[in-house]
Amino acid sequence: MRFVKYVGVQFVAYALDMGTFLLAFHLGHLPALVANVAGKLVAGGFAFFAHRAFTFESQQTGTVVKHGVRYALLLAANIPISSAVFWVLLRLREDETMTKFAADVICVALTYWLSKHLVFTQAAVEVSTSGEGR
Repeated sequence: MRFVKYVGVQFVAYALDMGTFLLAFHLGHLPALVANVAGKLVAGGFAFFAHRAFTFESQQTGTVVKHGVRYALLLAANIPISSAVFWVLLRLREDETMTKFAADVICVALTYWLSKHLVFTQAAVEVSTSGEGR
């Protein structure tokens, strides 16, 4: 069930990511890689709060800073990784929008696993002790 929640939040975050990319690239005339980073930052801000509250159901107020720092580090790692995948795929296909979509799909499973095991670890303990998965 948690993965379904994750995908739902990521769907909304992705709409923000792609929307920001399209606006920055097509209307703002930014280079594709710069527009990609802008989209990741906007979506990352939204996704942190949504995943913390909804996907991983973290209720502990003392962990928000710890989770925030870990998520920021994950986002800081995700941006160059997804941008590198995007850059490689751009060498194979010149359609920036479809190439961005393909690169982002490739990175979703990795980001979920890292979020679950490295960022919201305390939230996973809270959910498992509250009865989910029993």
